Amino acid sequence: MIRFLTAAAAVIALWSFSPQTHASNCSVDEYMHNNSLMEVQVCDGGTISISYVRPRPGMAKQGARNGSLLFDGRENNGTVNGTARLFSARCGVVTYNVTGYWQGNDLILDGSAPIRGNGCRISRHRNDHLVFTPTASGGGGPQTAQPSCPYGYFFDNRSRQCIKQNAGPAPAPQPRPGGNAGDWYAIAISATTRSAAQKRANTLGPGWFVMNTRDCPNFRNGYWVATAGGFAKDTAQLYVDQARRFKAYKKTCH
Repeated sequence: MIRFLTAAAAVIALWSFSPQTHASNCSVDEYMHNNSLMEVQVCDGGTISISYVRPRPGMAKQGARNGSLLFDGRENNGTVNGTARLFSARCGVVTYNVTGYWQGNDLILDGSAPIRGNGCRISRHRNDHLVFTPTASGGGGPQTAQPSCPYGYFFDNRSRQCIKQNAGPAPAPQPRPGGNAGDWYAIAISATTRSAAQKRANTLGPGWFVMNTRDCPNFRNGYWVATAGGFAKDTAQLYVDQARRFKAYKKTCH
């Protein structure tokens, strides 16, 4: 009996001092998808889940509710893979595989969705294109960027330009890589997680956005950056000055 108690105590002691599993750090944001309000949760380690918050009427009729899971998966090396769900009031929920990527702050997924016929049997498939777009804070519609200007400029509503006192206009930010605006980007943080980059972009305000470094061949792959661009070199420097407390720097995309 004493030997049994001693062994049990040893097991308890080992359990007490064993390493504990820590919960992942996750960011939760509201997105829109086909006029439904969604909650997108992105966690360190790459796991992603998307649930309905306020389904549009058509989806509510098919059985989607607040908290219903639409997608769960993982991002690895810039590619998102996982399982999406198709709701049907007649046949219930069916799952199918999707794959996609982040395009700026938007999440885009594609897959082959099953179509069910008589007896709810899968009769064929159709191409399914899922787009998730960030909402304005607490809002229920697609996000629209407010007019924003580089450090030291103000936005003139009449001319719709960024104006510096006793100086000419400066270009407004174009928060997407590429295009004709310029190839220089101000970078305020380079992080291994999207949530860390998004936090810095939110701190800096409108005009700053999150981009995966895979979108720019001249950037080191495998990171998320809080950035503003693309601009001419001198305009990118204005944004570097705005974020100088974060040791920001500028870099070309190509």
